[in-house]
Amino acid sequence: MSSFAPNPPRLSSLPESEDSLGIGRMFRDARELPDEDLPTLRWRLRTSQRIRAMRPRLVLRVALVIGAVFCVGGVVGAVVVSPFWARKEPLVGVSPSQALKPSPRQRKSRLVTPSPATRALSEPAPGEPKPVADQPEPVPAAAKNRGAVRVAGLTKPTPPAPGKPSEMAPPPAAPSRIAVEQALLGQAMRTLRDGHDARTALVLLAQHAEEFPDGALASEATMLRIEALLYLGRRDEALSALDRAPLASLPNRDEQLVVRGELRAADQRWRAAEQDFDEVLRERGLPAPSARVRDLQERALWGRAAARSRLGNQDGARADLQLYLRHFPAGRFAGPAASLLKGER
Repeated sequence: MSSFAPNPPRLSSLPESEDSLGIGRMFRDARELPDEDLPTLRWRLRTSQRIRAMRPRLVLRVALVIGAVFCVGGVVGAVVVSPFWARKEPLVGVSPSQALKPSPRQRKSRLVTPSPATRALSEPAPGEPKPVADQPEPVPAAAKNRGAVRVAGLTKPTPPAPGKPSEMAPPPAAPSRIAVEQALLGQAMRTLRDGHDARTALVLLAQHAEEFPDGALASEATMLRIEALLYLGRRDEALSALDRAPLASLPNRDEQLVVRGELRAADQRWRAAEQDFDEVLRERGLPAPSARVRDLQERALWGRAAARSRLGNQDGARADLQLYLRHFPAGRFAGPAASLLKGER
């Protein structure tokens, strides 16, 4: 029984070493061609050839059409515009006297030989002056422009109608007296506390006292004046102002009492100083919840102990020192208070 021969290899699968004529490469290149229908390809080739052949004729046709439109448009424009141009041309750059001169045709039509009767009527009688030939009157300006100039020259601007009293804006109201006083006092406060200029602040406060002797902010002005005097070290003037001021109406009454008590103690007015300190300590219990009030109580307790000691009340002074160490063991005067108590023992 005969055996079947194996199938020969495909030409597209031949290796480069066996494909000496390049047939396999040709088949492979044909396989990679774009997948496009043959009729479509033929139509595209024919269309491109037709367009190339028709291009010179299309350009020539477009040029002819443009030239014809240009020529026809120029002729039509000349025919339509020429009457208007000829009518306006003599008026450009011609004076009014020249514009009134007759044209050659009008001159020919006027050169008519007058009859003897007409000549006799037109000639003047002997002794009469000859009539002067009529001079051409100047052409007036256009009525439209003349009217505009006349209206502009004669028309006066119409003043605005006065409004009714109810429609007129009311004049700005003058600032109230309390507002002026508050502004002056605020300026003095900023000068003292922000600018640290106590002398200028005293000048402003003196102006306030002169303009507002019974002002609503007199007590605040007194407090600022005392503060400025203490800032400058003028303790005697500050104490004099505190002695005259009604402390019950001053803001921060407890603070003013402590300051006055310390100034009186420095002036060795021990009895008055003890009264100021005693009044501060009698108002609230020790120690107060507020840090600011506790600081005032600490100063008042130490000042009253010193005043009682100077007045010979040693028991009262010892009680104040013990009370001070109980409530303010780490206070600013804790060391001296403990030393004084040890010295007595």
